[in-house]
Amino acid sequence: MGYRVVVTGIGVIAPNGIGKEFFWEALENGKSGIKKISRFDPSGLPCQVAGEIPQFTPDQFIDRKSTRRMARSSQFAVCGAKMALIDAGLDTGNIDPEDGLISLGISTSAMDLIESQHQNFLKYGARRVIPYGIVAATPHRVMGELIEHLNWKTQTILLASACASSTDAIGVSFQKIRKGEVRIALAGATDAAITPLIMAGLSSAGLTPEFNENPEKASRPFDRLRCGGILSEGCGIVVLEELNYAVSRGAKIYGEIIGYGTSGEIFQENPSSGLKNAIRRAFNDSGISPGSVDGIAAHAPSDPLIDKIETYIIKDIFGTRAYDIPVSSIKSMTGNPLGCAGVFQTIAAMLWFNKNIVTPTINYEYPDPECDLFYVPNKAQNLVVNTVLLNCGGLGGTCSALLCRRINI
Repeated sequence: MGYRVVVTGIGVIAPNGIGKEFFWEALENGKSGIKKISRFDPSGLPCQVAGEIPQFTPDQFIDRKSTRRMARSSQFAVCGAKMALIDAGLDTGNIDPEDGLISLGISTSAMDLIESQHQNFLKYGARRVIPYGIVAATPHRVMGELIEHLNWKTQTILLASACASSTDAIGVSFQKIRKGEVRIALAGATDAAITPLIMAGLSSAGLTPEFNENPEKASRPFDRLRCGGILSEGCGIVVLEELNYAVSRGAKIYGEIIGYGTSGEIFQENPSSGLKNAIRRAFNDSGISPGSVDGIAAHAPSDPLIDKIETYIIKDIFGTRAYDIPVSSIKSMTGNPLGCAGVFQTIAAMLWFNKNIVTPTINYEYPDPECDLFYVPNKAQNLVVNTVLLNCGGLGGTCSALLCRRINI
């Protein structure tokens, strides 16, 4: 089976909480981070709500001169990585670069810079376009910023698989540590896609609802009145370590990653095949059976079709046991943070293990006969779960799954 892989550090910047403690408090208390968009005037958009993080300031971790030259997603990534390292009690200066890895997911380019500079170009001409803008807006620049700000010339992997991006980043890191190729990895994702063009495009595609009153009620996974996902932003980074290395340095261990699977999907052919294949491969990878799972961190983006399909898949895999397993969608509180979806779910699961609490799916008010599982509706419950399945479906044909469990040394 190879080396065991554990989570020892958490860094999170989410619409409903910045930092592990505030994120957990919001999840436990069913606090939504969805609000009316404030970073630009959304009045011309059909959907004017999103999971913004207006209170985010990078000053604690990045000097102001550097901040001015960085895309918002890069700011998120650097701050999230430093949070995770501090939480793990690690200093990259003491980690051999050959023993390490940064595996990061991202689903979009830095659209905030691209759109703002395009407007400058149209209004004022080429001379008003900032000289560093194009470089700062490229998807790979976020990795360059991490390397520079951590001063750690380690191995790197940058992944783009839509909502499955951070799940894949964690999964790839897990595989490399398990094989003994590295001992420590920073894994997760960053995304900052709340911009006028992105919001307009999602609305045009019918992927976001025309929902502008009571923003905190907009994301309602599995509920009969769900009408589309709510875009959000943020960053989640976890520190993964080889178990013996973590134990030898006295690290706090949140939980263990035990399996990973991924699959392509042809949606028109069979809209459930991708996620189902990813879950099957995760079980094969882990060596455990579905009978071991007692908690599910659902993908469930509040989409009328996708939530229903995920429910069908869970029933198909777990049979009659499906009705006894708590299924929680934190997107009811965070919205859909694109590439960060999986790492947010991973962090939530790690904290379920440590708190013996499963966080709720809020806004579950009108039961859907086709979504009839135990979704931990509206209030957190004191439940001890030992093995959790995490589902992620990526818009555009990629799906991934992770299996994690309570640590047992």
